[in-house]
Amino acid sequence: MSVKPSAVQWFKTQISADDFALTLVDHSRVFGAFSTTNALWYHFPSLVVNWAGDMVTGFSGSSVSSYVGAYYCWRLASGVELNQPRLVRAGTTFFDQLRWGDYSATTLDPTDDWSFWTVQEYSDALQTRNAPWATAVAKIRPNP
Repeated sequence: MSVKPSAVQWFKTQISADDFALTLVDHSRVFGAFSTTNALWYHFPSLVVNWAGDMVTGFSGSSVSSYVGAYYCWRLASGVELNQPRLVRAGTTFFDQLRWGDYSATTLDPTDDWSFWTVQEYSDALQTRNAPWATAVAKIRPNP
């Protein structure tokens, strides 16, 4: 059976000076490693851009052989991108609840102009059966 992965997609748009036109300036998709039998699926992304135009996006991700974990990736204003999403925290248990994605936030560090923080959900076996999830927090400072 062949499976295609999902992706996180983003768009950069610009509003014209007269506020009547919206132009697509740039866009891209974040894919994980492609596999025909164990595709990675990404869920509930959040992103932020700093003053220099660098972007970080955080999201949950899972596959047939991995529990829901917390991931991030970045793209510099120069166009340099992190080639593969980085794992912040691996999931450790099966998640069969109906609700997911309440805790996906990526924000700028309030103390400097370069760093980002991301808060993402992951499945956690140490939590109760009624709520087998936790949040991972990561500070990210992209560099080429």
